Amino acid sequence: MKSAARKAAARRSEGPAIFTIAELADAFGITHRTLRFYEDKGMLRPRRMGNRRLYSNRDRLRLRIILDGKQVGLTLREIQEYLDTYDLRDGSYDHLRRALDKVHHQRHLLQQRRAAIEKSLSELARVEKIIEGMLAEPQDPDGRGDII
Repeated sequence: MKSAARKAAARRSEGPAIFTIAELADAFGITHRTLRFYEDKGMLRPRRMGNRRLYSNRDRLRLRIILDGKQVGLTLREIQEYLDTYDLRDGSYDHLRRALDKVHHQRHLLQQRRAAIEKSLSELARVEKIIEGMLAEPQDPDGRGDII
């Protein structure tokens, strides 16, 4: 085990998990710049120790939510609203209802996109068969009507 990894593991066993920017970026396959971007947007709030950023388990979970949200096509604003809901956990029915409505809306949009993609794939398959059929026919290379 590398020395840095050993130190990080020791730090985690002593209390709440703390991750450096490099550890978190490597764990999620993203760049340091991406983490700093989400920090600049207020979506992540690492502690500072001098010039070092130290991310908690909470930051790690928030990053997972951010990346999952991006994966399903949510905007940063929508992800931030979801993170705000997650942070509150106040049981506010109206707040939770709005969050659930957004999830349903996003699911509906993705299902519509999937249907459009399936339709496009079907059309491409149809065109592909036509072209393959044309290629399978005897060719008239010089256009004089004599087929080879």
